Amino acid sequence: MRSKLSYLAWGLLVMTSVGCAGTPSYVAGDDAESSKHAGLSGDLIYEYMLGRVAARRGEGQVAASAMAKAAALSSSVDITVQAFSLSMSVGQFEQALALSDLMNQVDPQGAPERRLTMRLQALIALDREDDVFDTLVALVDVLPESEGELVSFIAQTLGRQEDADRWVLVMERLATHLKDQPSAQLALAWLAYRTGKIAIAEDAYDRAMALKPGWEEAALLKLSHLSDKNSLEEASAFASQFLTTFPDRLRLRLNYGRLLAQWNQNIEALAQFEALLKLAPENIDALYAAGVLSEGLGQMEKARQLFERLLVARPEEDRARLYLGQILSRQGETEAALVLLGEVVSSNLYLDAQLRIGFVLSDDNRIEEAIEHLSNITPKSQDEQVRIYLATEQVFRDSDQLEKALSLLDAALIDIPDHPDLLYARGLVTAMLDRIDDHERDMRRLISIEPENPHAYNALGYTLADKTDRLVEALELIEKALTLSPGDPFILDSLGWVHYRRGDLDSALELLQQAIEQQPDAEIAAHLGEVLWQMGDQDGALIVWQGGQQNNPDNAVLIETLRRYGQ
Repeated sequence: MRSKLSYLAWGLLVMTSVGCAGTPSYVAGDDAESSKHAGLSGDLIYEYMLGRVAARRGEGQVAASAMAKAAALSSSVDITVQAFSLSMSVGQFEQALALSDLMNQVDPQGAPERRLTMRLQALIALDREDDVFDTLVALVDVLPESEGELVSFIAQTLGRQEDADRWVLVMERLATHLKDQPSAQLALAWLAYRTGKIAIAEDAYDRAMALKPGWEEAALLKLSHLSDKNSLEEASAFASQFLTTFPDRLRLRLNYGRLLAQWNQNIEALAQFEALLKLAPENIDALYAAGVLSEGLGQMEKARQLFERLLVARPEEDRARLYLGQILSRQGETEAALVLLGEVVSSNLYLDAQLRIGFVLSDDNRIEEAIEHLSNITPKSQDEQVRIYLATEQVFRDSDQLEKALSLLDAALIDIPDHPDLLYARGLVTAMLDRIDDHERDMRRLISIEPENPHAYNALGYTLADKTDRLVEALELIEKALTLSPGDPFILDSLGWVHYRRGDLDSALELLQQAIEQQPDAEIAAHLGEVLWQMGDQDGALIVWQGGQQNNPDNAVLIETLRRYGQ
């Protein structure tokens, strides 16, 4: 049985065609059902058949006019609904309004929400704001048990209009009418924020949560909108305060953790996921997120345990197998890693697993076997081919076969010219080969293709800082990268390094400490240790370097740094 509220959803389906005078691509109603109403008079039969034939021929205006006449001659709900839908679809809104009123005569005992829904559509199309408000109030009055869902649906409907901002005032009036209804305040907040009326939205949020303290739906929407403002400080202040008062709001904590991770606040993000897992130990999303962050922070054993828990809770979770395989490889359990990765069967993760197998073999110094494995993967698309190229290039690069890596990328860029990822990869290799002109050529080309790519600016800036005296230019490039990706630890590392090269040790120290707190990477450790050493803190430098060695003892930058300082 159709719920009352579903009439509203049904009626608003034709909203997408409001204002478009195009011809309907359908003929509403069932022939058999409609024809039983068509035997009352010759005029009715004529208008009804004219309407249906015209609709089939694509003559929308003729069809709508004829079907409206048929509706007036009949007492058929079906014909009236057909006539209304046709009228709305071809922009005959006054006629549609009249047909909605006709429903009172045609179906006086029927559900009033159907007539009101039809009337609402026509009034919105006619821009009759006062009448829209009156109709909305009437709808709420006939559907009091669905009030919260209804006002939310109303707000979304108004928000879909081309001039949605002008309907905020109507929604404000409705929220005032329903001043004790938190859902109405939240609906207003959503519509106001969507249309750029931030002050109205924020006031409505506050009213919603005052009426219903701890309401997670309101908090989720507010956090989402605060994050859209790119104000981590404001979003964090709100989420922290809310979760202090209502610590069991798991969805908000999950979304807050994701927001922190998005802003590269990885330690803080991990803390939120761990707090969530104390309340819900088998939460799949939290297990996965905490595992990924732990792995990225170098906390391998913790990450391993989290992914193992995830596989127990959801054995089919191939994402966990990918990460766990990577962790097992780093812990020296090569064969176990290969078995686990070979078990990945999900179509969207299969290629990831096969590429990872190549890396595991490479990490085990089985370079030829790794290259052969990667060469035997059959790509299903150009994107997959690019990924195979990049994986193979990385195996060559990690095994110090830089010329082979460069040759592969040269061939790949002939095969797929100007592909951004291939250009970036070749730029990294040429930098490692000290071919600075070639590196700059590729990075400048990448920037021209993707002017908002932070990694291109960062790579070029770091190379200029590390291998040339173009330090002012390097600083400008890296600062540009940081504006595009705020808080990125690798960009912070580059910025710290260019300050070190310019002789500003204090700024370098501050930036590199921020970077390593977020990402305990071996190369960042190499840079931070060098700064500490130059500042006279040799003991601190050694501690940092030792931590870098624990995370990645094979890092080339760290190895070279230790050699230069006799360690």
